[in-house]
Amino acid sequence: MKKVVIVATGGTIAMKKDKSGKSIPAVSGEELLDSVPGIREIADFEVVNFSNFASCNMKPENLLKLANKVKDIFINKDISGIIITHGTDTIEDSAFFLELTIRDSRPIIFTAAQRDASEFDSDGPRNIRNAARIAVDERAKNRGVMVSLNEKIFSALYVNKKHTSNVETFSSGDMGIIGYADIDRLLFYNSQKSKFKFDIPDNFPTVIPILAYTGMDSSIVEFCINNGAKGIVIEAFGRGNVPPELEDGIIMAIERQIPVVITSRCHSGRVLPVYSYKGGSSRLKDFGCIFSEGISTAKSRLLLGLALTKTNSCSKIQKIFNSIIS
Repeated sequence: MKKVVIVATGGTIAMKKDKSGKSIPAVSGEELLDSVPGIREIADFEVVNFSNFASCNMKPENLLKLANKVKDIFINKDISGIIITHGTDTIEDSAFFLELTIRDSRPIIFTAAQRDASEFDSDGPRNIRNAARIAVDERAKNRGVMVSLNEKIFSALYVNKKHTSNVETFSSGDMGIIGYADIDRLLFYNSQKSKFKFDIPDNFPTVIPILAYTGMDSSIVEFCINNGAKGIVIEAFGRGNVPPELEDGIIMAIERQIPVVITSRCHSGRVLPVYSYKGGSSRLKDFGCIFSEGISTAKSRLLLGLALTKTNSCSKIQKIFNSIIS
């Protein structure tokens, strides 16, 4: 029987309601495993209780520890795959980080739940079972880090949470799913993997994401610069446009060799230098801003942080962003 490691990090999947009816961390990795009927017929499981907190607590320092834990687990060549149970709030961030830092070809599957373990119809057990099925499937190798919920299998590169509570919450937009966990068998459609990998750094540089809004000036950017930001990600409008008053702050950052990445508040599509009015994306490109190539703001923050462990050259970082896309 194949061996699979479950790394439990917390999240709604590991929560139950307290006396007030509110969800709190309450379930260990072993208890999660025991909640899934017949799962021990799929594989021989080992449980690692990494943490038990809401995924909004998965700060960069914890991501570094998680990546190193996964790397250490894979030293054992008998391990067929790793399942990571996680909160849905930032599962896409953590999966993306591991996609960029783990080189092993064996499957890593993140899974979670929108309904806690005390709900009569919790989606956690089914999601764990499907993740286990993926972990032991030979066809799951060399497909990059995956996120599996509600029967769908997503690439870590593009998956995003779209609804606050519905079990049908995750989507990869234009890129689509890479597989489906049907009742009788797993269906794999394609592979979406990063073409660029990083070593796991000792520390993660401070990268600040900023939401552009109408009427804003450069004061927020200047504050970030003056308080130690090593990189800035600006979630712009549409094709990558910002309020004109923001230009001065962007220029200041770039002059101080603080790279600025431009993303879009739109869920799909790329930012491109097609507008030349003040604050337009074409001017930002001329200043030296890095365009995200359709990578979300949250993921761009992580990618920029990893890129900064190699260089602070805007042109080189732009090449790194370009190389991520499959």
